[in-house]
Amino acid sequence: MIRAGILLLAATLAVAGCSKPAADQAPANDTAAVAEPSGPNLAGGSWDGVFTDPGVALDRFGRIGLRPGAYEKRGGVWRSEAAPTPMSDPQGKHPVMAHFTASGAADRLEAIEYRLVEPTSANDQLARDSFDKWLAQSLQQLGVSGGDSALAAIHGTKRATGQLKGGADYAVTRTTTPKERLLAVTFTRSAPTSGQTNQGKM
Repeated sequence: MIRAGILLLAATLAVAGCSKPAADQAPANDTAAVAEPSGPNLAGGSWDGVFTDPGVALDRFGRIGLRPGAYEKRGGVWRSEAAPTPMSDPQGKHPVMAHFTASGAADRLEAIEYRLVEPTSANDQLARDSFDKWLAQSLQQLGVSGGDSALAAIHGTKRATGQLKGGADYAVTRTTTPKERLLAVTFTRSAPTSGQTNQGKM
């Protein structure tokens, strides 16, 4: 019952788009002032709509319930850390959490990362399944490719790195520490080739 409530809440937030980015993040350009729907295809069907002005991108992430934090410079990289999302009972003994990070330069995002943090003592397959759905749903609502490829890579039926239509590369990495199992799915802006920009569609 608790897990069902968590998933229902996550779905409701994603559909309603009720979250907003923090007020002190990097300012958006004039595009942010244009009203956008909270439904699918927020990024316009291309990863260029994700790897764009940070204020615009974070507003879109907020509309689908990812709850991004302020876009701030940390070391040599600008980044936004979203509020963690529970994939299991947050009051349980070994809660499994999902994290979302956006990073890049002051004027444009270069990468987004979905990360699952599972205590080694948890061994929670239902939480992993919830993470799969959380990741795929957010990409679907943004309207970009990559959900199917990322899930296939997570489950070993596709290589761990590759290039997607629409201007992004993906990478799936796993790290195990004495305390945690970490799964990271990262999407980065593809480098332009032959003087062309990334304008591909799904």
